[in-house]
Amino acid sequence: MSKTFELWDKIFAVKQFDSKLDLHFITADEIKTITRAEPRIMAKMDSSADLPPIFKKRGYFLLPVKNGKYAIVRGDGFHRLEDTNNATNHISRIKFPLTTAGRGSSEMQYLDYSFNSGALESVLGKQPLYQSIRGREFSKEFRFSVNKTLLEVASVQLEVDSGLEGEDSIVLIEAKMDTPEDFIIRQLFYPYNHFRVVSPDKVIIPVFFTYEPSTKTYNFWIYEIPDAANYNSIRLREVKSVKIASEHEIELADIKPKGIVEYKDLIPQANDVNKIIELVFKVSEGTNNYRDVAEYFQFDERQSSYYREAAEALGLVSSQDGKYQLTDVGKELVRLPVEKRNLFFSQLLADFNLIRNALDILKEKNRLKQTDVEKLIAKSSKLTGSTIGRRAGSLMSWLRWMSEATGSFSMEDGYFRLKK
Repeated sequence: MSKTFELWDKIFAVKQFDSKLDLHFITADEIKTITRAEPRIMAKMDSSADLPPIFKKRGYFLLPVKNGKYAIVRGDGFHRLEDTNNATNHISRIKFPLTTAGRGSSEMQYLDYSFNSGALESVLGKQPLYQSIRGREFSKEFRFSVNKTLLEVASVQLEVDSGLEGEDSIVLIEAKMDTPEDFIIRQLFYPYNHFRVVSPDKVIIPVFFTYEPSTKTYNFWIYEIPDAANYNSIRLREVKSVKIASEHEIELADIKPKGIVEYKDLIPQANDVNKIIELVFKVSEGTNNYRDVAEYFQFDERQSSYYREAAEALGLVSSQDGKYQLTDVGKELVRLPVEKRNLFFSQLLADFNLIRNALDILKEKNRLKQTDVEKLIAKSSKLTGSTIGRRAGSLMSWLRWMSEATGSFSMEDGYFRLKK
């Protein structure tokens, strides 16, 4: 059980909440006094996976109702995301590389790109749209019910990841990297009610957006809230998924080793390349030790060391006295736009002997499977038994990332194949 979950058990014990009641209130000051933890972190429950067991057991969830005051209310606080459809292709309207784009690895980078490329307007069927809302502000007053429990909200801090305005509508977007099973309805419901007051003559369109790095897919769930006074009235209008076609195609021949990686014989244990890249960006933002890395990614200490080791082996991060910092190569990586970053990182991976040799097999035979990688590991190391299979699985995940990030080869029926 996480520390936050345990602290909520303590809060319920100290406050002696009557489980027969549908509503309780608690202040940020009370949370701080009882737990000595940051109330903002204690209150962060963006999906049902974040909901402490004591909330689940008693059927409650948490909602802010005033600045520094929360309601613990009985009801269903979350909406399960509907299944997506097959992605359609969108041809970007961008006619030149955006050299300032891609300076981070967050969902905002991809949301901005979906707007700049024209994909967002195409999905919504509304043109033109203008970016007019972003960031935090305090809500107007509004009332609503959860089941039969009436709540009043005023001056709650809310945040819109991106707000777009058209001639007759306002689009409010909540954005995430990867796709969770569900999300807390508040993230769309509160901004919806707030902007109904701010702009009563325009249609408010709530949208939940995710970007899937593994498939380079942009997903949009377009909702409507027919009853602004009913928290659970949210319903799906449509869901759309798109892939944004890149103007610059990468061939396998373009993935040339950069010749700057020092530990060329590394056999990786970190199997999620996107997290290696994200680690580099987090170091650039000041996350500079294994404890902070482990907390951010929710890794245990061993996992944290795997990803730090991979970033160091690639020459992107160095550590001294337990503190991480970017190398010159790491600084170059974070400055690159997405399309150049993917090729740059692929070339770094190709510096590893096993990756380079695997790509050579792919070029020669036009196919590559995990048994080929296992043979390479057995030949070039002293590893034996099931360890070979596990390391081969990590290498295959690195190669899968290269195939998806560059499009220079693909995986079909468990084999990597050259692009036709």
